Amino acid sequence: MSDASPSTILTVPVASLLPADSPRLLGLDEGHARALAESGSEFEPILVHRDTGRVVDGMHRLRAAVLRGEHRIAVRHVDGASADLFIQSVRANTGHGLPLTPGDRKAAVLRILLTHPHWSDRAIAAVTGVSPKTVGVVRGKRSTEESPQSNAEVPRVGRDGRARPADMPERRRKARSLLAERPRATLREVAQEAGVSVSTAHRLRQELRSCTDGPDPDARTPAPVTVREDPPYLTSLVVAAPPCRSGLTSVPVPVDPASRGAARMRVRAMDVLSNDPSIRFTDSGRALLRWLNGQAQGLAAGEQLLAAVPPHCAHALTEVMSHYAREWERLAAGMQRTDPVNGPWRVVR
Repeated sequence: MSDASPSTILTVPVASLLPADSPRLLGLDEGHARALAESGSEFEPILVHRDTGRVVDGMHRLRAAVLRGEHRIAVRHVDGASADLFIQSVRANTGHGLPLTPGDRKAAVLRILLTHPHWSDRAIAAVTGVSPKTVGVVRGKRSTEESPQSNAEVPRVGRDGRARPADMPERRRKARSLLAERPRATLREVAQEAGVSVSTAHRLRQELRSCTDGPDPDARTPAPVTVREDPPYLTSLVVAAPPCRSGLTSVPVPVDPASRGAARMRVRAMDVLSNDPSIRFTDSGRALLRWLNGQAQGLAAGEQLLAAVPPHCAHALTEVMSHYAREWERLAAGMQRTDPVNGPWRVVR
C-alpha cells in the first residue's frame, strides 16, 4: 500500500486498475470515451481506492487512455469503506464530466438511503444532485416497503454534520399548539414537553405573536432567555411595527384576514429558509436572511411613515410604491423559474 497522501499524483499501470462501482445504470458510454480520446487534451488524475485499486471516478478517462494506447495513467488515491467510496463517486460524477441521468440519480439516492439512512434529505440531495423533495419521496416509498420495526425514527445528520430528530416538523407543531393553548407557560417548559430547543420555542412564540392582532395583555412576560443555538437575526423572522417616536398619530388600519394569512405563509417560508443548512451556515445565506429581515423592518416602519404623508403627495408616492412592487414580482417570477438540479440555484433568464 502506498504511503502517498490523497493530494499526491502518481502514475500507475492501466492494467492494475479495477473497474468502478459506477452510479451509471447503463455503464460506460463508449461514445463519450472516444470523444475524450480524440480531444488530444491532458486528463485530470482519476480517483482510485488505495487498498483495492478500484476506480472511484474517471472510468471514461481510463477508457480514453486505453484507446490512445497509453499504458500508464495519473491517479490520486482515496481511502474509505465501499459505501463511502460510492458516495464519493456519485458526488464526483454530479460535479463534472458526463452528467448522470435522472434515473442514475434516483438509483443513487436509494442506494445511499440503504447505507446511510441517518443522513437528512438535504444531505443526500446535495450529493446526488436532486431536490430534497425527491429524496423524501424515495425515502417514503422505501419506508412503506419495510417492516414497521425497521422504520424507527432515528436522528438524521445534515450537511452541517449536526444530528437532528427526524420528526422535527411534528415537534415544532406540538410546540406551536402548546404555546397557543398555554400562553403563560415558560419557554423552557414548552421546549422540554415538545422536545425542541429553547431557542426554537422562542422563535415560534414570536411567530405566533406576529400572526395575531396584538399581544395578550394578561399573558405573563417570560423571563429573559439566552439564545445560543441560532444567530441573533434568526430569532426574529417577523418584526412587529416599531413604536412611533416622531409624535405623529398613526391611522389605525383594520386587519385584513387575507393579509393575516399571507403573513402566516411568510412566517412558514422564513422558517424553512432559516433552518436550511445551505442558507443558515453560509455567508451568502446569512446575508440573505439579514436582508429579508431588513425588508420586514422597512415594511413595518413604512406603515408608520405613511400616516404623515400629505394628501397632495399620495399620487407620486403610489407610483414609487407600485414600481417597487412590480420589481418584487419580477424577482419572484424569476425565482419560480430557477433550475434546482443543474448546478447552483440561479435565475433562468
